[in-house]
Amino acid sequence: MNTERSTEFMNATLSLPLMLAVVGHTNTGKTSLLRTLLRNAEFGEVRDSAGTTRHVEAAQLLLHGEACIELRDTPGLEDSIALAAQLKNVQQQGLRGRASLEHFIAQTQPEIAREFEQEIKVLRQALECHALLYVIDCREEVLEKYREEIATLSLASRPILPVLNFIQADAQNLQNWRTELAELGLHALVEFDTVAFDFSAEKRLYQKLQTLLEAWYQPLQQLLDERAREWQQVRSACIAQVAQLLVDMATYTLPAEAHSVQANELQNTVRQREQQCLRTVLELLNFSSSDVQLTNLPVQNGEWELDLFAPETLKKFGLDAASAAAAGAAIGAGVDLMLAGLSLGAASLTGAAIGTAWHTGRRYGRDLLARWRGEKILCVDDTTLNILLLRQLFLLRHLFRRGHAAVNPLQMERNPLQVGKKPQVENKEQNQLPDGWPRQQQKMRELLQLKAGKESRNYQQVLRECETWLGQII
Repeated sequence: MNTERSTEFMNATLSLPLMLAVVGHTNTGKTSLLRTLLRNAEFGEVRDSAGTTRHVEAAQLLLHGEACIELRDTPGLEDSIALAAQLKNVQQQGLRGRASLEHFIAQTQPEIAREFEQEIKVLRQALECHALLYVIDCREEVLEKYREEIATLSLASRPILPVLNFIQADAQNLQNWRTELAELGLHALVEFDTVAFDFSAEKRLYQKLQTLLEAWYQPLQQLLDERAREWQQVRSACIAQVAQLLVDMATYTLPAEAHSVQANELQNTVRQREQQCLRTVLELLNFSSSDVQLTNLPVQNGEWELDLFAPETLKKFGLDAASAAAAGAAIGAGVDLMLAGLSLGAASLTGAAIGTAWHTGRRYGRDLLARWRGEKILCVDDTTLNILLLRQLFLLRHLFRRGHAAVNPLQMERNPLQVGKKPQVENKEQNQLPDGWPRQQQKMRELLQLKAGKESRNYQQVLRECETWLGQII
């Protein structure tokens, strides 16, 4: 690169937007990377087949309303070995580096231009952009064609940041790629799984770019800070939705008259409120209902296909669906607000007893209610609250780690959380009710005794404490 061209390039780097070409072999996850960085599952087209992207597509990351980074998605390099041979012919004419690429693009004969149509599109972007994100599928072995790709892209005299994708697939291949890239002089790299999202990996990507592009350090830092703030806001908003769901359902009550009718109304309220929470969380994360399809708990058109109160749901979360008491507990517990000393445990057992009566056709539950004095209500019992909590924790933990490039719906293939049972796998967090939940339930239930409305100080305090607790365990 001559001095005049170098000065021109350095001056260009000082103006926004920073232009990044996303390059690599076909089907390595280039479009997937953009989708995840953009938080947009609609960008481009993602298929498990070669050559999906045939044209250059661009999108921008905004900082305070202005374009900070322009990402350019490019077609995959298909025949790097043949391309390298053509470039060697050009270099024999005394041209080197960028000049050899520019000459190849400008002077290529029509038949050669047709043969390398996709490669030429990539090379144009490599010359125009400030840096290259070279996406690598770590499931692939290190082959000569990849070495040739890197050598060809290096002729553009632009910083290259390798992005190692699909890093969970093969640990040995991953290490081989690290070693090979170091031998090629590419010591700065980032591991970024475009399907399993991890904000810390995205943070490292921007930090590596700061190292490679010193002139862009400050705007990249500002973008990184803004992205971190936005992610924390979205995460907190999702957690707030779940906290609101739990507190609302723990404090929702109906009069105990017309018992079976009121119980149905109680169930419908819980169903609708959970569906509303799900829709809001998916919207906040810029996902759709098609992103969630839980085995035995599928979501279609934003609704749980398997009912929250179905026996299969209880069984899925470790409850004995054949037990009439368990089935009754998922209907609602009767609570006598005027009966002094009635514990929450007693209230839950009362709900189970009532359920047993309904299940068998006996009148024990009705007789029990008839003996109560004072104001009688139905409320959501502990078992139902447990299931609500576990379902929401499962969704949040997985959606927070889901990249927008993921094409397979989120699925639950086994019991992720078990109520009242010992964990069957090593991950304790995903197999039992989390620590602190009984205390949170107690605080919520106390609002029933206080008859605290949503605008009351007590209600708002319990809601904030629940949000804080959820944020700590997710």
